[in-house]
Amino acid sequence: MTALPLLVAGAFVAVRLAVAASRARARERLRALAPQRGWRVPERFRPRVERALHDATVDTTPESAVELWLGVVMVAAMLSFAFSAALAPLVAVGGLVGGPLWLRSAGNRRTRALDAALPNALDVVTGELRAGGTLRTAIDVLAARDDVVGADLRRAQARLELGASLDGALTAWVAERSTPTVRAVAGALAVAGGVGGGSAPALDGLARSLRDQHGAAAEARALSAQARLSAVVVGAAPIAFLAFEAATDPASTATLATTPVGQACLVAGLGLEVLAAIWMRHVVRSVET
Repeated sequence: MTALPLLVAGAFVAVRLAVAASRARARERLRALAPQRGWRVPERFRPRVERALHDATVDTTPESAVELWLGVVMVAAMLSFAFSAALAPLVAVGGLVGGPLWLRSAGNRRTRALDAALPNALDVVTGELRAGGTLRTAIDVLAARDDVVGADLRRAQARLELGASLDGALTAWVAERSTPTVRAVAGALAVAGGVGGGSAPALDGLARSLRDQHGAAAEARALSAQARLSAVVVGAAPIAFLAFEAATDPASTATLATTPVGQACLVAGLGLEVLAAIWMRHVVRSVET
């Protein structure tokens, strides 16, 4: 009689252990299938990095961009160390500073692409209005496209689906892309939303005007190409000469990086390089405009 309770208790414990083991295996499989979360850019800086990458049309995550940037800096520093130990810190500092500066200088790529694509987007809107559609259907058509206009109007489409008014969605778009072209197009679309098909000729005129403006800007950039190339050559010449000296005469580079006089000359030279780059950028932009 005493064996029966032990048998029942043993069977119960065995079942419970089997259930626990199966749940443990299931948890392990789920843990293996779940995405592994690595390091993340601090939330304080992450939105700004994401916006800078988006504006520069760099389609990657902030973490991948930082890893690539630091990897390139590390490889460049190691290669420069093979030529001269004194040159490696200069290359590392230049790479660490140059990455954010390049990202900032490339921040107008998406803006230029958006300005160039908006006249064609207006053609789509006028086609929809003349075919009897509405501005909402035109926005849906544009939002389905895989380009810069579609990416922006998908956010406007989401706001409309959440209950925002057309004026509110267009105002939010202008707040995100505060450029003269976007403001003009958003204003025209706001008017077209109330007028309907009767606004098609005005939208056609705006599209022609924007194309002429974009063509003039492209011509100005083409005319300033020589000035931009000259600025790059003049700015890169001292850095290239420093790298050549480090490869051919490491002793001179060591003197520049280790002695007080050499360090003072190095700091002054790099400071003048930065000021020259800022000034050349200002001159080139004045030529383009």
